[in-house]
Amino acid sequence: MNEIVSQSAFEAEVQAVPYDPARPIPLFQGLGRASPPPRRNQRLRRAQILATIRRLLTQDGLDGVTVRGIAQASGHAVQTIYNLVGPRDQAIVEAISEYTRYVGHTALPDPGDPEAVVEIIGRWLQSIEAAPEFCRQVCLIFFTPSRGIFYHFRDKQLKAMQGLLVKQQKCGVLRADANLSELAEQLVTFATASCVEWSDRPFPLPQLHQRIRSGFGNLLDGARVNPTAPQWSYAS
Repeated sequence: MNEIVSQSAFEAEVQAVPYDPARPIPLFQGLGRASPPPRRNQRLRRAQILATIRRLLTQDGLDGVTVRGIAQASGHAVQTIYNLVGPRDQAIVEAISEYTRYVGHTALPDPGDPEAVVEIIGRWLQSIEAAPEFCRQVCLIFFTPSRGIFYHFRDKQLKAMQGLLVKQQKCGVLRADANLSELAEQLVTFATASCVEWSDRPFPLPQLHQRIRSGFGNLLDGARVNPTAPQWSYAS
């Protein structure tokens, strides 16, 4: 049977399953596409491996994630790990990025909606509350000799953010003269810096939420065609 996942099916899955980094995300990877059984099985194995990496990272931190450990915990051979997700550092980046893309996609952003970025950030904040230790361990990578993992993941976030801003500019939400690369850099840097500080010296999550919400609102209003007060809808 072909694997074709409809938008409504994806929405139903999002509502039924809370944010859980340790859960495989094959559905998101296959959204809107059909694939033959061999390809489908490969994607499912990859999703299982990436979920295992996130679970190990949450439980044991960066030092607890090794290729051999991933293989043992996921039930797949070491060579399969390399074939499907690459070397250790690349695999960790892919595991974090897959989950982040999934969380952002649950917002189902419409580029023509002035609150699209706000909605995505709101979902990220919800995911932090649902799995704070995963987020903390991801941010703590910044303080390790393997901080290249953190920067590689951040670069993926930056690219995705700039892509959304470009679409919003084309939809007339953002000013034609707005410097989108600079705005994307400011947004991602502000969010990651706030999360890194929270992970290094923890403070209440509501304080983190408020800081990011207000910061993003101010930065976005400076580039909008019609500045408005963002309507944040964070469900505590």
